[in-house]
Amino acid sequence: MLFLSACWLIAMFAIILGYILVLSKSILIPTLYLFGKGRGLTGYGLHQDEHSFYLVPKRWFSHFYFCGIVCNSLVMLATIYTYLYSGTWPSAIKYIMDMLGHSESGQISPLSVLLAVTMIEVQVVRRFIECVYVSSYSRSTMSLVIYIVGLMFYAFVGISVLCQAPETKIKLDTLPVQWFDTLAVAIFIWASYKQNRINKIFAKLRQDKSGHVEDHAHHIPHGDLFRLVSCPHYLLEIIIYTSLNILFLGQHEIILYAWAFVVCNQVISAIITHSWYKEHFPSYPPKRKALVPYIF
Repeated sequence: MLFLSACWLIAMFAIILGYILVLSKSILIPTLYLFGKGRGLTGYGLHQDEHSFYLVPKRWFSHFYFCGIVCNSLVMLATIYTYLYSGTWPSAIKYIMDMLGHSESGQISPLSVLLAVTMIEVQVVRRFIECVYVSSYSRSTMSLVIYIVGLMFYAFVGISVLCQAPETKIKLDTLPVQWFDTLAVAIFIWASYKQNRINKIFAKLRQDKSGHVEDHAHHIPHGDLFRLVSCPHYLLEIIIYTSLNILFLGQHEIILYAWAFVVCNQVISAIITHSWYKEHFPSYPPKRKALVPYIF
């Protein structure tokens, strides 16, 4: 198993273990693990005071995506430079890849690598813009542990793609576009569009007709995929990272484990958020599921 694969796997099991300890109401773990709405669940006695030394505002989510823009932009530029010009990785990127455990796979297409780093770039740029210009945040908080994990994820997801990428020079006009490339890009575009719509619905819950924020309270969202699930944004996040695996047909071990981390994180977050909605809104739609329409 590659080093980064092991890191993503450990992170995934840490999230699962953390959730189990939260359910057992273990001392300390809930205050480090729960964030946003989750900190308001009955029985934990957690507060949202962002002035506590171990808590930061949830609006700092924008830092995750800014970190992702910086790190993945370097990765994308290195990928373009290598595949379209030099045929060899820049020395600094090569050094980082060797440190993280670079293992070139002959089953991975250079075009899929280019598409993957571009899709990640689009994702982090879009989410940063949404966080800064679209979202209307409550006064919710998250622990420094969650904050650091978020920064680490977006710092390493781009370089994770390169750690199994071939080192070669290509000509785009002679490179065949496979069916899975087209499918992955189509799914990514659809999921990104829908996630943007969902985030706008969230923002409008706290805004008046002119777009000014009226309050910081939580409200029941309605419309679009909210008719079916409480957390469509989490479902779409899973679909977005599933599209990366479709690019590689599951042959990219590191991205497969990164996807597993995303799935575990989003599933558990959806369970917690769904529980909070049902606990705080007696009239919450009874047929609405947590994450997967009609099923879960």
